[in-house]
Amino acid sequence: MSALYPSIISPTRCVLLIMDEGVGVYVSSGRGVSFIDSYHWRESGFEEKLSDAISRSGAVSVVILNDAVEQHYRKEKVPVLSFFDKANIIQRRLNVAFPNFSMRAAVVLKEGTKLIREAAANEKDVVKGDLYLFAAVPSTEAFGRIMSAVSSVDAQIVGYGLLPVESTPLVDALVKKLASRKTGIGGARWSILISQHRGGGLRQIVVRNNELALTRVTPVIEPDPESPGAWAADVSQELQATLSYLSRFGYTPEDGLDIMVVGDSLYTEPLEGMIYAPCNYTTLTLKEACDLIGIRVLDRGEEHFSDALHVGWVGRKAMLDLPLVSREINSIKKPRQAAMAFMVLCSIGVSGVAAYAVDEAMRLYRTTVNIEVAQEQKRKIDEIYAEELKRKESMGIDVPLIKGSLAINKLISDAAIDPLVVLDAISRELQDIRLDGFEFNNTGSEPAETLSPGTNLADRRTELLLKMSFAGSVDAVKGNEELDKLVDRLNSRLEEIGYKAQVNKQLQKFTYDSAVDSQAGIIAKVRAAQDRYNAEVKVVRVKKNG
Repeated sequence: MSALYPSIISPTRCVLLIMDEGVGVYVSSGRGVSFIDSYHWRESGFEEKLSDAISRSGAVSVVILNDAVEQHYRKEKVPVLSFFDKANIIQRRLNVAFPNFSMRAAVVLKEGTKLIREAAANEKDVVKGDLYLFAAVPSTEAFGRIMSAVSSVDAQIVGYGLLPVESTPLVDALVKKLASRKTGIGGARWSILISQHRGGGLRQIVVRNNELALTRVTPVIEPDPESPGAWAADVSQELQATLSYLSRFGYTPEDGLDIMVVGDSLYTEPLEGMIYAPCNYTTLTLKEACDLIGIRVLDRGEEHFSDALHVGWVGRKAMLDLPLVSREINSIKKPRQAAMAFMVLCSIGVSGVAAYAVDEAMRLYRTTVNIEVAQEQKRKIDEIYAEELKRKESMGIDVPLIKGSLAINKLISDAAIDPLVVLDAISRELQDIRLDGFEFNNTGSEPAETLSPGTNLADRRTELLLKMSFAGSVDAVKGNEELDKLVDRLNSRLEEIGYKAQVNKQLQKFTYDSAVDSQAGIIAKVRAAQDRYNAEVKVVRVKKNG
């Protein structure tokens, strides 16, 4: 069965976690979350190893999650737009905000929009609008290598998201769960989730009114069981730097602050004594945090790193909150989405052969890669066509007769001559040249009724002779050049309808037989202008019948 079936049927997903030093591969399913492997960017055979890991995961879809340092965010107020103009205007605003980044996206901040509208409720001159979060990341060589690996695997691409944005609802979910179990938690307008990931970075996600306000990822020392206080001291400095930023975003102690640290309790508990800001401080192990939101971690290796928490949260989403768009993703995602849509239509329309037809239809996109597969598919499709042909014949529909009639009609149409089509094409290219007359000749050899069955109609010799004249005062050399240009123009238009033009007669001096008198001056010039050059252009049909 093809791996392109919707994840609703089989919700197993492979999550690729992009870090600064490499990529981690996880699998998220109904059973839980498990870590498969991680690969460094400079590792030899990176694409082959990554595609093999995705295949081994057994996932039917892939989610790409960015947890690297280089993520760019910006909040902008956009005036209220109509449904038809919104997409184009938002895209233009994104281009202006991030002109040097190819992967961009925007999402409206509902709570932020509500606050700015309430603040401007009594101000008549303020333009109403929505608050948007703009995000962008660069398109790097490393991302291209990931897409190369994904393209060789038979799996859907759910999307490409940013970990801080996608995990913002996770912070709110943890706060609500803790508030139901622990007094003093909840009701604060600000929340901070702190966790260390396998890449070595300390990720801080700051949420205000359930929406992303700030995120930071900074390097910290590796946890050492013999010196747990060193890790706590390093994290407290980074947290203090984050708290200093919050005042720029409007934070006041009266707003309330919840701080949640996920990690091994050996390192997180000493951290509480190093935080002096008024807050509700909570430490959680990875298992405790996952249990709160209903995620099961299958491999219980390293308890300190919290990648699995974010992976499990994002992996079970039906769609990403802020999917980034790029040419690399669309080149893989859209054909597979089209194939899946075609699969669904076939499943509805062809109940008898649904499983077989769907599975084969979903593999059509691979025909350009593997010719042998394409030939095998064609053979099976011919069998289905033959069976359908028999079914139509049993209904009294003669499909071969219909196809034969259409083929005969095409042959007759190809052999038919319509001089008006040729004349119309010629008239469009004459420009300033005057046509004195034309001769049309259409001759053939053997009549159609004498031909044996299966023989094409004989090619008829179709010619059109264009006659034109030029004033005697025209330079004959320049006149011949104009004649050549006319032929070139005619051929550019006549080629598509199966005709070719050529010069049949160039300009020549017309000689009068009347007696020569001795008139001079104006009278002589008039007589010279009355002399004529005659020229001919022949148009011949070159299209063959059959």
